[in-house]
Amino acid sequence: MKKNSLFSAGIALLFATAGFSQTPQQQAEITKDYDQVKLAQLEAKLFAEFQSNQDEAIRLAAINGWETSIELDNGGQALLVGVFSDGTPKYYTTDNREAGITTRTDRVHTGGSAGLDLNGEGMIAGIWDGGRVRGTHNLLTDRITQLDNPNSISNHSTHVAGTMIGNGDEFAGAVKGMAHMATLLAHDFANDTPEMVAAAANGLLVSNHSYGIPADNVPLWYLGYYDNEARNMDAIIYNAPYYLPICSAGNDRQSGANTADGGYDYITDRSVAKNNIVVAAVNELLNYTDASDVTMSSFSSWGPTDDGRIKPDISAKGVNMTSSNGTSDSSYTVMSGTSMATPNVSGSLLLLQEHYNNINSEFMLASTLRAIALHTADEAGNNPGPDYRFGWGLLNTERAAQVITDNGGTSRIEEANIVAGGAYTFTFQADGTNEVSATLAWTDPAGNLLPGGNEDVATPSLINDLDLRISQDGGTTWMPWILDVSTPTAAATLGDNVVDNVEKIEMGVVPAGEYIVRVSHKGEELIGDEQAFSLVITGIADETFFVSTEEANVTACEGSNEVSFEMDVDFDAGLEANVDFTVTENTTGLVATVTPSSIAANGTVTVTIDDVSTLALGNYLLEVTATGASETIITYISLTIVDEIPISEVILDDPNNNAGNRPVDGLDFVWEAATNVTLGYSLELALDENFTNIVQTVDTPDLTTNIAGLEFDTQYFWRVKAANDCNEGDYSQVRNFTTEELVGFEDNAIVDLLAYPNPTQNILFIEAGVELSQVTIYTVLGQQVLQQELNKTSGTVDMSSLTAGTYFVKVSSATNNSVLQVIKQ
Repeated sequence: MKKNSLFSAGIALLFATAGFSQTPQQQAEITKDYDQVKLAQLEAKLFAEFQSNQDEAIRLAAINGWETSIELDNGGQALLVGVFSDGTPKYYTTDNREAGITTRTDRVHTGGSAGLDLNGEGMIAGIWDGGRVRGTHNLLTDRITQLDNPNSISNHSTHVAGTMIGNGDEFAGAVKGMAHMATLLAHDFANDTPEMVAAAANGLLVSNHSYGIPADNVPLWYLGYYDNEARNMDAIIYNAPYYLPICSAGNDRQSGANTADGGYDYITDRSVAKNNIVVAAVNELLNYTDASDVTMSSFSSWGPTDDGRIKPDISAKGVNMTSSNGTSDSSYTVMSGTSMATPNVSGSLLLLQEHYNNINSEFMLASTLRAIALHTADEAGNNPGPDYRFGWGLLNTERAAQVITDNGGTSRIEEANIVAGGAYTFTFQADGTNEVSATLAWTDPAGNLLPGGNEDVATPSLINDLDLRISQDGGTTWMPWILDVSTPTAAATLGDNVVDNVEKIEMGVVPAGEYIVRVSHKGEELIGDEQAFSLVITGIADETFFVSTEEANVTACEGSNEVSFEMDVDFDAGLEANVDFTVTENTTGLVATVTPSSIAANGTVTVTIDDVSTLALGNYLLEVTATGASETIITYISLTIVDEIPISEVILDDPNNNAGNRPVDGLDFVWEAATNVTLGYSLELALDENFTNIVQTVDTPDLTTNIAGLEFDTQYFWRVKAANDCNEGDYSQVRNFTTEELVGFEDNAIVDLLAYPNPTQNILFIEAGVELSQVTIYTVLGQQVLQQELNKTSGTVDMSSLTAGTYFVKVSSATNNSVLQVIKQ
């Protein structure tokens, strides 16, 4: 089992010379499960997109007289980074408009009232901003590593860096940053996303992004739209699940760009992403007592996203912030903006990672950090629950740190997984005195891009829709908060959340007794076959041991002899006591064994249900009882007996047997439906009839699939089988076909020739060990569609004008030619 549950107890070239304050061992632990090949491919893809967008923008700037870089009067910067689909220029602009007290971060510093010593020592954060940070400033000396080479020092970047990590040596600590002993890796925001991939691949945990696209620089339909930048942000975090970027919401509410929505619907660009944290700016607050104390700034951009997700996520002080300035090593200035609120949050969240690691000797997943921050935020706004102005409320670093400290006692922090069709469950005891709340968060796969140009299309960007429920056996079920995208001013209500990848249930004070937490998912499938998630629950009774399982839904086939599942047991720190297990089911008297039947230390037990063959089709509720010296925990498992129905053989339709001249550029495979199929079909494609050399396997619920990138003049063999919950059918009869021939190309091999990424969306990078003279692209039928001169050892080819499919790229030097097969997505 992959669940991580802890009780409290008292690519990488980018950083090759800079180094990390976190130890190499910690970096290795963070990244041990990362797919570094996939991250490298993502980095190359994002760099190609950046290069293509920038090249086109610079070309049009020369024609139209656009400025490529603008120094703003407020100390910020605007940089031309691309062109919108309507031909208008696209600029990144810094979001300009005392912080630690407002968010209670000062209380977790050494000497603070929380009794902790969280200062950021040994921790490192990233910053992407509008220019060079003045690393010699008195607040920042020796703790800034600038990893690129911006043209000039930026007042904005230096101010943001000071808020994140500025020391407390000046003005009696009045301008001390949130993580004032941490170090910072700095970049300008040109080419940011591929640099973020490289940083995440090397173990970066938190980064700050105080910039975005101004609302008055975009068409109206773009406000709240899930664009490619938002999708790229989600893809980065999904592939590096310990990495959490913190982004500013923007300062556009008074811009007049969207007068029809009463101040709502102003979020743009990467701030529309699902997996990051987006920050709103509020006024200073020195003593929080209730929600009415938190007052919104006059400028902070409000949500929602087009699909109704809660953005911004959280609020922090961003008005009249004093911090370091870039004009000299001893200069300071006052700035306002969500740019200033965002480093307040990013620096504070870095301290929470420090605290978690101090206790547990490992760092949190980004989804766990996000869940804790949003779970513990102080209520803000006119109504209980979240809203589209403040998000989940005002960041409370002290309260978040306390949840980490209390983990295993009156709070629980769970990191677990569910598989397709599965569920996760545990029970807890309420003490009848404290308010009980639970928050679920997960890092969702990148969403689907919708066509641009249509305003407020509410199609969800959510891919894997998880659900959080809390219930009593046979009694009330508590639901999470939801908002209504059609009425953004309305108060939050309770219901089924189908858009957000964070769900929170607030039960209030409930009668003492046992309650059941359950995490499940909608639909039959999960993209990626499983979904990691994080769960935080507070206000519960302190228990000496804890039982949970990721196998709360168990399926057995009719006639099976037995079925088994696993359960995890965690003891409170320092405790050792026997826990005995029994299993009951009220209607059948089934027999079950637990191995081991008694456990005295953290571990896993296996529950095996015998004689399943005697059970009729249907659903059964199992009660697994764990009995300790002073308490009893019951975990409820759903057992479903399904019919063992045979599957008919799959009949193949196309390609026909011995078919010839089949296209390599996307060949459709078609078959007829088999009977009694519930889990779909599996196609195998091989180079021999015995299928010892399989070149591709495709699993699909459909009766057809398309395979591209086949080799020319090659014989292939294919077959298909079907499956249901209890059976796999036999493979179909094998059919073979031969692909079309490729003629007319001469290939003499150019030394060290590389072309990437492949597949590519728009830009193809080409490089070699010799000077290249020309690139020519042909269709699979040999038709020339593009030709470009190079006359250098490397270059880029823009394939954006070509339709999706397979192409042949002929690369020429003075003496040789090479032909490469490239897929255009």
